[in-house]
Amino acid sequence: MIKWQQSLSVGIDMIDEEHKELFNRVNDVFDACMKQQGQDKVYEILEFLREYTVKHFGDEEKLLEKYKYPELPQHKKLHEKFISDIQEIENDVKKNGVSVSIVTTLNRKLVDWLINHISKVDKKYGEYIKAHPLN
Repeated sequence: MIKWQQSLSVGIDMIDEEHKELFNRVNDVFDACMKQQGQDKVYEILEFLREYTVKHFGDEEKLLEKYKYPELPQHKKLHEKFISDIQEIENDVKKNGVSVSIVTTLNRKLVDWLINHISKVDKKYGEYIKAHPLN
């Protein structure tokens, strides 16, 4: 289990709530894996991620455009890479079914995203927005 911590907050309620939802869903997958029910949850989390990335990344990118965040192009590329990675996992599942390897890869990708992307990349734009309020 990975726990949401206030230190991961970017300071924007809408974004923080969306991040918390992702933490909850990832923890559901971990819980299912511990109960050896991970295969069923893989389909569910992949469907969730398809919808989540459209909404969450769209919300983030609109916000960053509004504040003229100078690193938006790089941020969009990270979003595109994450979507591509998840699509690759989804294609693997469609082709080969769910395996321990796929569950492990998905879990690793999600944990890396939650910890590294949110705590480093997203917090950076949160600080930028605080330092550059709109007039």
